[in-house]
Amino acid sequence: MKRLSCTTLILAMLLALSACGKKPEAPTAATAAQDTTAAATAAPDNAGAGSNGGADAGSSKEAKAPVIPGVLYALNLKDGEKPVVRGVTLYGNVAGSTEEESSVNDKPLSDSDIRFIFELNEWISVTPDTDKTSGLWVYIVPHREDPEDFTESFISALADETPKVGLEKPEEDGLSWGDLYVHPDYWSAGDYDLVFADGLKPVARVYLKLYSENELTVKSDSELEKMMADAKKAAE
Repeated sequence: MKRLSCTTLILAMLLALSACGKKPEAPTAATAAQDTTAAATAAPDNAGAGSNGGADAGSSKEAKAPVIPGVLYALNLKDGEKPVVRGVTLYGNVAGSTEEESSVNDKPLSDSDIRFIFELNEWISVTPDTDKTSGLWVYIVPHREDPEDFTESFISALADETPKVGLEKPEEDGLSWGDLYVHPDYWSAGDYDLVFADGLKPVARVYLKLYSENELTVKSDSELEKMMADAKKAAE
């Protein structure tokens, strides 16, 4: 009986030594996935709470300044670069008078006092303050707050029905460089951006507010100016 026990003990020791001598096998994709799942399951519910995760993580970021309608904002401007478009005047052929000097359609080139309310289907004439005489394009797209959204890939991916026009300096001063409108069959009243692009690179934008047809035609220039002043104040 003792001999049998000794023999059994010796065999067990030999098996243990044999197991210790083997190298561990590399985990397969299946076992790695199992290990990952197991680790995730074993993680406590409040993991990462000490690293300012969740809502606290965004609280340390600087709040971006609001985009004010009727103001020209440079886009993709690197340090030391001068803006491609320094100012702009926009005027329409439906709302506002064209004879009074105080008309919303008679604003001078500006980077902060730009007409920005138009009706759908109203032709918007664009005259920029720029050193370029050609190569600039203007697009009207649904409004976006984040300026980083405006990239070359954003412009290249715009739908065919997006309002756009190539700008070219006219021979005679006082004429627009290009005209475009937002077709009500494709677009609704609301907030938009008029985006200037040098080739495909967005270089500036103006926040516009577009209204339904015949909604602005009944208003005087002073009423239109008040609407713009109120909209600017609300956006600040």
